[in-house]
Amino acid sequence: MNYTICYISKAISTLNKETLNAIFNTTENNNRAQGIYGILLFGMGDFFQVLEGDKDQLLLLYDKIKEDPRHENIYEVMNKATENAIFSDYNSDFQIVHNSKELEDIKQYLKSHEYSSTSNKIQRLLRPFILDH
Repeated sequence: MNYTICYISKAISTLNKETLNAIFNTTENNNRAQGIYGILLFGMGDFFQVLEGDKDQLLLLYDKIKEDPRHENIYEVMNKATENAIFSDYNSDFQIVHNSKELEDIKQYLKSHEYSSTSNKIQRLLRPFILDH
């Protein structure tokens, strides 16, 4: 059984590009090393992240994420067991979405997984998302 956590949060107002790039690099490296799948986006001052993997591992990671002072107003969209990891076969590891083309690729990928209620929910959440970097 897979586990999925999805959240949206607001970046602090003093977050700069250097710090954002450091977040992306650390997230990508750590999640790949731990076998965590998913995506991370930043746009319009918001973070959007989907994490998939082992439940215990994700819950520990999410506790750390919630304590990170570089964002606030965390809104938990999903925190549940899921039948299938949606992103396990998307680029074969954790993905940082850097531009509109990559975001469109994610949206198209999710459309191909419309049989999943998790995929449908993530698809709806991504519709208004615009990337700023």
